[in-house]
Amino acid sequence: MKNIYIPVLFLVTSFSSHAQENDSIQLNETIIQTFHRTTPILETTTSLNSINKHQMQLNHPERLMESFNTVPGVKMEERSPGSYRLSLRGSTIRSPFGVRNVKIYLDDFILTDATGNAYLNLIEPQFLSSIDIMKGPQGGEFGVETGGVAVLKTLKKDGVKASIGTGSYNQFHENINFNKQIGNHHLHLGQSHYQSDSYREQSAIKRNSFLLKDQWNYKNENELNLLLLFTDLQYQTPGGLTYNQMQADRRQARLATATLPSAVEQQAGIKNKTFLGGISHLWKINPNWKNFIMLQSSFTDFKNPFISNFEVRKENNFQGRLYFEYEKQLDQIKLNTRFGTELGLNKTSFRNYDNNAGTKGNPQKFDDLQTYSGYYYINQHANIANQWFIDASLSLNTMNYNWETLYPIVESGKKSFQMQWLPQLGVTYKFMNNWSVRGKIAKGISSPTTEEVRSSSQEIQQNLNSEYGWNKEIGIRHSINQWFFEFTVFDFDLKDAIVRRQDENGNDYFINSGGTKQRGIEFQLQSKPFNFDHSIFTKGSFFVSGHLYDFKYNQYKIANNDYSNNIIPGISKFSIQNSISIELLNKIQVIWSNYFNSKLYLNDANTVEEKEYIIGNILVDTNFKIKKSSLSIYTGVNNLYNSKYSAGYDLNAFGNRFYNPAATINFYFGTRFTL
Repeated sequence: MKNIYIPVLFLVTSFSSHAQENDSIQLNETIIQTFHRTTPILETTTSLNSINKHQMQLNHPERLMESFNTVPGVKMEERSPGSYRLSLRGSTIRSPFGVRNVKIYLDDFILTDATGNAYLNLIEPQFLSSIDIMKGPQGGEFGVETGGVAVLKTLKKDGVKASIGTGSYNQFHENINFNKQIGNHHLHLGQSHYQSDSYREQSAIKRNSFLLKDQWNYKNENELNLLLLFTDLQYQTPGGLTYNQMQADRRQARLATATLPSAVEQQAGIKNKTFLGGISHLWKINPNWKNFIMLQSSFTDFKNPFISNFEVRKENNFQGRLYFEYEKQLDQIKLNTRFGTELGLNKTSFRNYDNNAGTKGNPQKFDDLQTYSGYYYINQHANIANQWFIDASLSLNTMNYNWETLYPIVESGKKSFQMQWLPQLGVTYKFMNNWSVRGKIAKGISSPTTEEVRSSSQEIQQNLNSEYGWNKEIGIRHSINQWFFEFTVFDFDLKDAIVRRQDENGNDYFINSGGTKQRGIEFQLQSKPFNFDHSIFTKGSFFVSGHLYDFKYNQYKIANNDYSNNIIPGISKFSIQNSISIELLNKIQVIWSNYFNSKLYLNDANTVEEKEYIIGNILVDTNFKIKKSSLSIYTGVNNLYNSKYSAGYDLNAFGNRFYNPAATINFYFGTRFTL
């Protein structure tokens, strides 16, 4: 590890000593724009990070994992290609797959369904320009979550971008994005295809995605947006291995046991076809008042042949968002008030059958669930003399389920979760033009998703309750010339934390623990691009971030087992990640990135430990200007140091099948054309 970070320190010194400023826009002027509200980074009261264009380049072609993992406190995990989890400050303890406890938005629209589950793997990375991440409970206009919020932003710059490439394990990908301002309309058409046999047995993936966005700006700055998204995703699931099985053959899929067949025999995998359509409208009523309304619907056809059963799900979602905004300047005080609501309805049918080598057999269990969720909120923002910035909000949240079992018996019931008020207060003080300090306190709540109330164990978990807690944090930000630094300390006490368990058949089920105590430090240092006074080394930039966590259970007992004060599994105590970008001869860009994670535990008892690991990636991108167009040829190496690790673990797995080995050193290359 020392050998890796010596060059990093050398390059930091070189940047400071020999670089000249390149961009007139300083980092303290970086603007965050979310939900039609713009805020300079130094004035925000929340723990907010933006994944920019440079960080988006770090991704392997089909995923967002590398760019997400540059953000301190954020960990995107890959159990197998296509199967992703997103953790904000340790929120994946309850997610065997998918994204829970983190609210995901796509521009004006909601990717998280009405129950709190999001299929982030449906999104083609090449459709996106940037991502904003808010860590910890946000409350207010973001409603129900305790992990945080991620806002994905689609491309908006005019032009045609096309790429095609290949790589290890028979990987092939192509995509095209067309963005054009046509009168008062801005049109975005996107198409992509990705496929790969992948590293492990039974882990092939194929994804086709299509995107249509139309933004119509008409009189008085009014705005009408249309979104249509369709993704057909298919990926195989190799399953977890024991440590000895992994040592014998990292690439094998889950093996058969005396009572259960193997993943290959059962053709284990996921087929997900999802359509999302929505329309939003921003109305500038007068100079002081605005109104926003959004309506959307989605349908998911989900099939999951698993070891013990074949599940078929049909998911229908209907969601809406409405707010009014009032803004007023009073001498040196600028006030902004928003009040509104977000409502959702989810209807899901579960049909479980015997799995006969990848085909449906006799019925096992049929259930229908209907979920109503919503919240009402008011947000108040105040800017006092461009020095004090205050955000206060209050929301009232509700969720309930109606369920009906149709087979093998007929029964029904309902579950209502207690309505809770969620207050939030954040204050930022800016001084000397390039420093700011902030403090925030917020309450968050996250109710069980449909897949937790009715998990793969096929039981309706009527005793499962919402998790909730208070988060307190303070932070400091500083921007000087081309450098930006941020340091945050937080303390989060979570009650009735939802945790995942597994039965002897590998089926998931969920319980409430007594709670968790989560304390941590997060930091980041980044630069804007620098110009070098050198004929070969022409530009450069640098980024480093990390965390130091102390996450433990509090009063957590199961039967005769007492896990109180044990370290929460799946979360490394320390991580650090960096990227260095060097431009050569004004046309060749080299990006070298590293991700280090300290050891972690794989079960609640803290009896199984995974050692630390470091991952290195490198990308070389050569750009050629052709009149008004550009052609780039790129090649990348993932897992540069050939580390043996798992990119995602099955925590608390029955039979100690914790491990999902990630690919060793692998390669990809391709070309991009921009018009």
